[in-house]
Amino acid sequence: MKKMMSLLLAMMMCLSLAACGDSGDGKTSGGDTAGGEAPDEVYTLKMTYTISGDETVAKCAQEMAEKVKERTNGGLILENYPNGELATDTDALELCAQGANVISFGTPDFLTAYVPDLGILDGPFLFSDPSEFAKVDQSDWMADMRTQLEAQGIKNLGMSWYFGARELTYSGDKGVTVPEDLNGMKIRSASSETRVGMMEAMGATVTQMNWSEVYSALQQGVCEGCEAPLSTLYSSKIYEVCKNITLTDHIMAIWSVNMSNDYFNTLPEEYQQILVEEIANMAPTTIERVTADESDFRSKLEAEGVTFYDCDREAFVEATRSVYDSISNWSDGLYDTVSAIING
Repeated sequence: MKKMMSLLLAMMMCLSLAACGDSGDGKTSGGDTAGGEAPDEVYTLKMTYTISGDETVAKCAQEMAEKVKERTNGGLILENYPNGELATDTDALELCAQGANVISFGTPDFLTAYVPDLGILDGPFLFSDPSEFAKVDQSDWMADMRTQLEAQGIKNLGMSWYFGARELTYSGDKGVTVPEDLNGMKIRSASSETRVGMMEAMGATVTQMNWSEVYSALQQGVCEGCEAPLSTLYSSKIYEVCKNITLTDHIMAIWSVNMSNDYFNTLPEEYQQILVEEIANMAPTTIERVTADESDFRSKLEAEGVTFYDCDREAFVEATRSVYDSISNWSDGLYDTVSAIING
């Protein structure tokens, strides 16, 4: 069934692209471009993510796309599709695996359907600072993860973009400061074993759904809270239905960049290099800008009537430590391997 759905999604994408005036493979004949001679062939990638295009990290993606366009003289175009209007995170990766001309941005937990060990990068309290992402991204371990992804049709182009520190938000009139305060609360989680295990270890009752469904679920009482970076909580207007936020920083969230391995290999070698370079160049910028914006988004959320709480961080660390021993399909010693890279 999953393979059938993947094929259907890929066919729908091809039909959509054909309707937009290209052949369905993301290639068109060259035309006039500003700043120099037009390329013989123009390649188009559909840049998809589920968050708002106004979020800081999404703006970084759009800026990266402009730099790629400039450096390739219009030969490689990255079109912008925010808010999940092209595909969900899961569907976008399936399109990549099937060879569609899609470049997908999302957290590493969605890659676990292809390489389970990558789920550790979305684990609780693994990173203490986003500057540590680069150590993992450039490691031999990550090179092996990329090889495994490529065998399933997915090309990982970067694992160092900063999405933000994830925090807890919830309704009610009581602040959450220790894990026990979450007992019995229905908290939304993405459908990954790492995230679900983390929330259950904190004591919550987990409700799984796509991010696009979260606002209405909170509004209707299907769940009482969720977790996300402050920028996402603000841009998605979660503050309208949840007036409490506890600053746990339970995940320093990576924004992973992925595309079809087959489609990547159709690009001219020069374009491949430019795309990889510009994604890498933007990584420290995402850390700088997202970090700077986090205090600003706190002020914006406070202006909307949100109350912030500090927590007993060590109590949350201790409560979630068991997650790293509970994922049955992770490689033996995975936590120790990745921790050694981070702390090395």
